[in-house]
Amino acid sequence: MDAVIEDIRADGTEDAGRRPRVVILGAGFGGLNAAIGLRNAPVDVTVIDRRNYHLFQPLLYQVATAGLSPAQIAMPIRRILSRQKNATVLMEKVEGVDTASREVVIENCRIPYDFLVIATGARHAYFGHDDWEPVAPGLKTIPDATEIRGRILAAFERAEATQDANLRVTSSPSSWSAAGRPVSSWQAPSSNSPAMPLSGISAISIPPRGGSS
Repeated sequence: MDAVIEDIRADGTEDAGRRPRVVILGAGFGGLNAAIGLRNAPVDVTVIDRRNYHLFQPLLYQVATAGLSPAQIAMPIRRILSRQKNATVLMEKVEGVDTASREVVIENCRIPYDFLVIATGARHAYFGHDDWEPVAPGLKTIPDATEIRGRILAAFERAEATQDANLRVTSSPSSWSAAGRPVSSWQAPSSNSPAMPLSGISAISIPPRGGSS
């Protein structure tokens, strides 16, 4: 980051007396680290994200299995950067980047920049097999996690209500597993016990949307 700051200082701007403008797209780990790394730099930082919170994605699986609530893994971006005087946060959806005029295009206006950081993250992919999505949903956002949680809890309810022993076995989340561990054995983290390491979870099998397996 020190090298980046030196490059910014060396570049300067055409308008004397105006500080360089750094626009950061995305407030995930990359975007926030870039913004915080520039906290003492002689620049004006604008962070743009379509949501007004930073999501701690490594714990999404805990929300999906009802171990944590969404509020426990999300924090307002403005709160994180509240003490950074050179940072501004905008909740906007970026529609494009005009590289010729050095402007980020959002719905109602354009945001000029001297330096642009694109840290918009990634999403899951099925490598040409989109038919896998109903049985292998992605887990990148809070809506993804709450949908999986709803399907797990609905399966518990179906297993509780049915009189068919075979259906109860296939419908109950206790028969599903992640990395060889039954879902029913998962526990929410407490102050005395660490959370299950993320490296221990490789896959989760759940009934497809609208039905049971």
